[in-house]
Amino acid sequence: MDAEVSKSFLAKLADVFEVDANTVTPDFPLAARWDSVAVLTAIALIDEQFDVTVPPDELTRCASAADVLALVDQSVGLRAPGR
Repeated sequence: MDAEVSKSFLAKLADVFEVDANTVTPDFPLAARWDSVAVLTAIALIDEQFDVTVPPDELTRCASAADVLALVDQSVGLRAPGR
C-alpha cells in the first residue's frame, strides 16, 4: 500500500475510533479500543476502501494501526489474480 493511500486510510480509521486524525499513525494503539461497533465500522471501511473483507477475529488481533495496514495488505494480496 502506498504512503498516500495509507495516510488517507489512517485518517478514516481515526473516524472509526472517534479520535483526531493527526493522532492515528502506524504505531497508534488499538488493542483496548476494539468494541463491536468499531469492529463492524472498520470492516465496512476496509471493504469500501479496498474491496476485501477481513474476518473480525483477525481484525481484533490487531494491536496497532500498522497491524491493520498489514492485514489489509495481506487480504488484498490474497485477492489478487493468480493467488
